[in-house]
Amino acid sequence: MIRTPLPRHFCLAVLCLALNLSGAFAAPVTDSPEASPGRQAELLNLVNTAVFEVVVEKPQPDSLVYERELTWEMVPYAIRTDKYRSIGTAFAISGTELITAFHVIDLGEESMIHDRYFIRDSEGKVYEIDQINAGSNERDFLIFTVKDRTFTDYFEFEAHFETNEPVFSIGNAFGEGIVMRNGLILGTVPEDEAGRWNRLKSSADVNPGNSGGPLVTRSGKVVALVTHKADNILYSIPASVIQEAGRSELRYRLRTNYSHLILVNTANRVFETTVPLPAHYQAVQNRIVRAAGEDYDRAMEALFDAAPEYLTGPNNRYLLNTSVSSSFPQMEFVDKDDNNWYLSDLKTSSYTLPDDGRITLASVANFNIYKISRPRTVPLKQIDTEPRYIMDTILQNIRRERTLARNDKYRILSFGDPVEVGEYRDALGRSWIAATWLIEFDDTVMIMYILPLPDGPAVISTLRTSSQRRVYEWDLRKLCDHIQTAYSASFEGWDEFIALNAEPAVRDIPGFLKDFKFNWRPDAQEVSVESGTVSVGAGKEVFEWTPLSELFIAPCWYQSAEQLPIEFGVRRIFLSRDSRNREYINLYKNIKPDPRLGSSSAEDWNDLVQEKYPYNEQPGISAKDNAGSVGAILQTDPADPGVLYTLYLSMENPQDEENLSRRFNALKTGIRIINNN
Repeated sequence: MIRTPLPRHFCLAVLCLALNLSGAFAAPVTDSPEASPGRQAELLNLVNTAVFEVVVEKPQPDSLVYERELTWEMVPYAIRTDKYRSIGTAFAISGTELITAFHVIDLGEESMIHDRYFIRDSEGKVYEIDQINAGSNERDFLIFTVKDRTFTDYFEFEAHFETNEPVFSIGNAFGEGIVMRNGLILGTVPEDEAGRWNRLKSSADVNPGNSGGPLVTRSGKVVALVTHKADNILYSIPASVIQEAGRSELRYRLRTNYSHLILVNTANRVFETTVPLPAHYQAVQNRIVRAAGEDYDRAMEALFDAAPEYLTGPNNRYLLNTSVSSSFPQMEFVDKDDNNWYLSDLKTSSYTLPDDGRITLASVANFNIYKISRPRTVPLKQIDTEPRYIMDTILQNIRRERTLARNDKYRILSFGDPVEVGEYRDALGRSWIAATWLIEFDDTVMIMYILPLPDGPAVISTLRTSSQRRVYEWDLRKLCDHIQTAYSASFEGWDEFIALNAEPAVRDIPGFLKDFKFNWRPDAQEVSVESGTVSVGAGKEVFEWTPLSELFIAPCWYQSAEQLPIEFGVRRIFLSRDSRNREYINLYKNIKPDPRLGSSSAEDWNDLVQEKYPYNEQPGISAKDNAGSVGAILQTDPADPGVLYTLYLSMENPQDEENLSRRFNALKTGIRIINNN
């Protein structure tokens, strides 16, 4: 899961980024009770010439396709015509330097949209930030220069202040202009982690956009840098805390919580790095982001190393006794109560596609898991391997909207082409298509991992801010490693899938399917399947097979005996005459259960050993359901009594027991057990 900083109350930065408000300067406003007219005019002039907006460029392209044309007239004129988005405040502190809050220009993150930062003056002129001279994310300040601009007027710091002293907060409130508001100093409070310095508290009011502005005395001296508001109290970084920080390097330090969707255990970790100064702001950002990414990799690997042992430890008994029973993918996860690994049973919603297609969806903690069953008229290659077609199919059947102004909503029909397409080969050897879409208007990315399957893909996706894309790609890859899914399709679908995987440029078949063989002969109405230790062959004397008959296999983890290695392979071969699954063959590799699974599992195993119904080769017919069935324990190797293969036949309108037995005996002649290990 994404690194989650411990509480630091940077709510102002988040809000000002989200508001998408105008950057136009308004006339400075002051409600100073006792300032002399001359001093007030002097201060207002200083505010007008030395306080600036911090802005970023609005994204120009919009790759999205909407159900109807966007009505921009609903957006206020000043906002829709502004080429920039206001994100905070900065002010001059020398003839060449300005200061703002670090979280306004967060060099610890790397947006795919906002990769350049600027200041804008009272005349609307814009200057790009240039060099970083000092800063600290913990102390929440950043001192920098801008290109092609110096300052004749600037603020001076004042380290001394007293409780109840009048002060003014100055900043770009709501992105609508520089505003001054008065208040009183209330005292100080130690910083949260270890009290290494004090934050200043005051009653001066602020709004989103004030972050990075000055807190000044009546004489116009800066006693603190505005950072955030909580419970109607303004918190600021005192001038002395800023002045005592060094200038030779920027220290970046972040205490973080680490977690992952499938784990219970979490970890706290401090990430630290330093960047020599002075340096260009993008070089500083690149150094921090690269170091943070490498540290995230190490932290998450350590988190998984500290989790309950995945397959070989004592917490695997349920996972080794479970496989998916439907075509919808399921996650392996650690249960919070007993720390055992399990296979999930996710609740799903279903959406109908034309021509017998379907989208099935489960949502877990901001991750979406889909199974797309392809419509009969759509080529498998298109639905399995074309990210834009897959994303468009989801958007056009599951509503997602953009809100432009107030409650003016527009349905999104397409994100356009992905900006990145790659491949991820998971721990099981399966090849996933990794695709990323950039959603420009709100600086987010849709990250999607696609697993091609015989009847349409399994898909995992998440929508995140673009600056977080790298950590969520890590999380998604680890989730892919722990997804189990069935391989299921009609006979004609299997033919397409095998042909698709025969194309070297498309996919490699994973190891557990290397020995898989499927052969469907429509002229003779014969089908044969071979996988691992077993093969099944059945002709029309068992069922009248058609191109729409279906094959279902569900690879899973299992261990045939304690002394044997754990394997990932096929234990079940399920052949159905049609999609209704009322007439079918089920061949299953049963393994003696771990004693820790309890008495019920042991009793089920004993029933198999004793060949009890329905595995006693005695046909049974239900007149009420007009259905019949018969099953048997197949001959196995006496040297390995921990494995029993069961064969089961079910059919509609069985006519009589003799007909059932005849079909079952014909089926048994097509079963071959290769070995039991």
